[in-house]
Amino acid sequence: MLHKITDLIEPDNGCEGFAEGEEPMVTLVLDDGRCVKIPDITAYKQGWDVGAEISDEDINKFAK
Repeated sequence: MLHKITDLIEPDNGCEGFAEGEEPMVTLVLDDGRCVKIPDITAYKQGWDVGAEISDEDINKFAK
């Protein structure tokens, strides 16, 4: 099943940035109300942004 991404939330780590070894994550808000955390680089490479679609298969594969 495909789900539309209605919002994308990126963390604001301020001037501290990310800790060494910490993987930047984004939260995808889906049209069914779910929030799914995905590695930022994966979302970028897959083109997952507001208005894009993501499948249940990809959610199961990439969500953390």
